Amino acid sequence: MSSLPPDEAQRLVAAFDGRADLLIPFLSGQLSVLKSQAQMLMGLGGLVVTVTGFSGHNMVRGGLASTTAMCLGIALVIVAVVLTLRVSVRLRWVSQDLDDDLVRTARRVIERRDLQSRTLALSGGLVAAGLSAYLVAVVLAALSIGGQMGPPPG
Repeated sequence: MSSLPPDEAQRLVAAFDGRADLLIPFLSGQLSVLKSQAQMLMGLGGLVVTVTGFSGHNMVRGGLASTTAMCLGIALVIVAVVLTLRVSVRLRWVSQDLDDDLVRTARRVIERRDLQSRTLALSGGLVAAGLSAYLVAVVLAALSIGGQMGPPPG
């Protein structure tokens, strides 16, 4: 039922000597790292949208290949942003997972952490692929448009 290593929660509780006052902030800190990753991915997505507004017309002028690569890049980044938003807006406080059994509390938080981590890893891969496609679009447009301009004067 659980995708956890069988004893991670138990090992953490033992490592913190059953001290919830130390374990709970530790678990909260791990979730904070994921929120920082999500913010970074959202920032990269915003950057792609902004750059498209400024230079998208050049990629379209570059022909079908650069237009296709640009559209693919944008689509991948948008999917990544949507996945990242799903992680970000599903707020659940560690205090909502508190249980009389500290191992059960840790297990719930760890399961959430792992799910969010997997989703953000997928989002990161999509952003990387999208940015790569976007870069291909820029290169193709530069080669196409640059080749139409002829040799430099001189």
